[in-house]
Amino acid sequence: MLNLGFIILSLDGNIGGLKNTIRSIKNEYPNEPIICSANKSIKPDPYKEMKLICTTYKSGNTITSLINKGFEKSTTEWSVLVMEGSRICKNLVKKYSMWINSEKDIVYPLIIEYNMNGYPCKINNSFYNCTLNGLCINKNFFKSVGNLSDNPLETSRIFWAIDAKEKGANFKSILGIKIC
Repeated sequence: MLNLGFIILSLDGNIGGLKNTIRSIKNEYPNEPIICSANKSIKPDPYKEMKLICTTYKSGNTITSLINKGFEKSTTEWSVLVMEGSRICKNLVKKYSMWINSEKDIVYPLIIEYNMNGYPCKINNSFYNCTLNGLCINKNFFKSVGNLSDNPLETSRIFWAIDAKEKGANFKSILGIKIC
């Protein structure tokens, strides 16, 4: 099995959302480590409360800085990104274990968007447009590629993916991973 941990990304410092996410993780993965990467502009009282709930670190004001801090402070070989307020599905570790063969594998959920008639209208199956919820990366590989830049998220991901591909990354979009 994977040595897997969770990095909760907290842009808003929503204590209720953080508790909800932690509860859903602990229900399915009681022994997996959880850390939170919080926006640096969070007020002292909510930050103090977040630190009581789980190990929490302040980063910058951008989503990329939250991701970078999360991977910097992660204590596990593999980390899954989760936005605060989201709920984790069952068998996540099992599903990832089926697709991860090397530390250069980067896995994320395949998301299909439907129109009002129920027909697929958009498939988010690339690293550039994938959801951050469920993005799983090896800590050592992330470190070898380097941090995401503080550019807008889409731009940062494009440049990071190019660097990762040059280092041999295997991008894998997986159907059936649900984090909501």
